[in-house]
Amino acid sequence: MSLSHKLRWSHGEATILSTAAMLADATFQVDGKPFKPFARAPWLGTVDDPSIVGHLRVLAGDFVGLPFGTGGRRAGPNLPEWGSLLTQPATGTIHGPTAHREWDIVGGDEHSVTLSLDYDPDSVVRKVERVITARKDAPALDFVMRIFARHKAPISAGLHPNFRMPETPGRLELKLDFEFGLTHPGQTAQGDPQEFKSLSAVPKDGARVDMSHIPLSPRTDKNVQLCGARSSLTGTYLDEGMGFELDWDRELLPTLMIWHTDGGIQGEPWNGQFRAVGLEPLASAFDLHTDVSTGPNPINTRGIKTWVDLDPAKPLEIRHSIRAFAV
Repeated sequence: MSLSHKLRWSHGEATILSTAAMLADATFQVDGKPFKPFARAPWLGTVDDPSIVGHLRVLAGDFVGLPFGTGGRRAGPNLPEWGSLLTQPATGTIHGPTAHREWDIVGGDEHSVTLSLDYDPDSVVRKVERVITARKDAPALDFVMRIFARHKAPISAGLHPNFRMPETPGRLELKLDFEFGLTHPGQTAQGDPQEFKSLSAVPKDGARVDMSHIPLSPRTDKNVQLCGARSSLTGTYLDEGMGFELDWDRELLPTLMIWHTDGGIQGEPWNGQFRAVGLEPLASAFDLHTDVSTGPNPINTRGIKTWVDLDPAKPLEIRHSIRAFAV
């Protein structure tokens, strides 16, 4: 059974669950007005089937993946450099124990909460802590993932904030400076280039789509990875006069994957109901097997790291923040 902890401060309130240490809900007060930027699955609180992974049962605003992804994909026929990498069989639950298991809520008050999760004895990871803090006098949340290792090793890692889609196409504007972008190798149509330089011109089915203004029209699901991130990301709801800034440690997580999902996933618990954009800072090659991320792949051979290094001598801290603003 999932437990919860509530944060309440001058500029908002938020609920964090023990399942997947999920940020289940958050409302920011921006210039005296409530603003809810995060996605929230319509089935949250109604699914208790243990065969459905933890984060999907409570899918909402923010969780973490360690290792990130799982594998078991298939590359497009025109991407031989990805072909064998995508066939790595899936192992474990997608996004690792952090995204599936029940965490312990080890401490907290109205301004901060600390959760902890022990990994299995045969894992390179010994323990993960997650701290979520309301920023004093600001409509913002600060997050820390602290990783304790058993021995030195590389591992893929990622953050998974999910933001709500507006109803009208193109009315959420995304801005981020990056070196180059790649479409997901499992979604790249034959004949399409995989690489792009601007989020406003992403290859799709023989044409280009503007992923700097979403949702796309017609409704579609599309994943891209922005490599060599050089700035924080801003998202502006153009019809609401509100937005958010996602900031993170880009030296540790030098890429950002955009998971644009607009009702395209069927089966339980999705049933075509979930609309969101995941804006996911990563040290990972897309959502592939961690062995793909820690070995040579078409991203890290270009100098963009797709893993983090664990060391038992010092916990690794990965920080990110989400701040709301008025336009």
